[in-house]
Amino acid sequence: MRRLLLLALLTTHAVAGGAATPEAGNGAGDRLIPLVSPPAPNGAAPTQACTADRRWCVLLTEPDEGGAVRPLVRAGNAARTAPPPPAEDSSSEETFGVWPALLPLKDGGFLAGVEVRTGTSYSGGGGSATELRLFHLSANGTAGTEPVLTAPLGASLMIRACFSESDMRRRRGACHDEYGFSGRIALAPGAAAERPALTYRTEAWAFPRGVSRSGDSTTMRPLGRGDLVRQRDARCSFTRRFRFDAAAGAYRPEAPLPDCSDYTVP
Repeated sequence: MRRLLLLALLTTHAVAGGAATPEAGNGAGDRLIPLVSPPAPNGAAPTQACTADRRWCVLLTEPDEGGAVRPLVRAGNAARTAPPPPAEDSSSEETFGVWPALLPLKDGGFLAGVEVRTGTSYSGGGGSATELRLFHLSANGTAGTEPVLTAPLGASLMIRACFSESDMRRRRGACHDEYGFSGRIALAPGAAAERPALTYRTEAWAFPRGVSRSGDSTTMRPLGRGDLVRQRDARCSFTRRFRFDAAAGAYRPEAPLPDCSDYTVP
């Protein structure tokens, strides 16, 4: 089924998944700088964003032969000469935006990211998701081939649960199962031997209480009033510290991440 981006997701995740916030430091001289982007037409994802003083701007490259899009860092007064934003392709399953934060590194390079948004639409429901692909960029503002960290930033899903008037009564009018997920990247406190350590915090929930994508909602007992609430999923609401693994050339979590694809994959 052809995938469509659901614009509602664009406002569901915050900082280093969404709106810019004041600069955050780790006490070791590193700063995660928020980026500001001009309004994009028709609610589209921003393809250029700059620091408030316009010292630095992050832009996106055109997709390569494999469809990958990477960030570019340019001085603010040179941003207009950078490549044009990725072309819109109505057959594409992905859209791309600038991650609204920039981490300058002590070696003169940067960490900058691309938000990759996917979605699906079907009868009676639909879903969308945003993934961060974080890249290391050299001092000249050019990104490496592969991301150094990939993590879900947000997702939203609705699945039809009523197919008759009887279902509506049993569900007390709550005729969709809903699932939500949000993730946030921040600097971890303290110095690190290589690149700065990062923290990843997530929240996952389902509505109404007791629903699961691995179960059949039509076989559930009738809902009570107390079931019409969001239920936090403790397993997929967690915090992890990521450290840079020089041998692997990527960030690795301090402990394995749980499988939260029920929330993060539309």
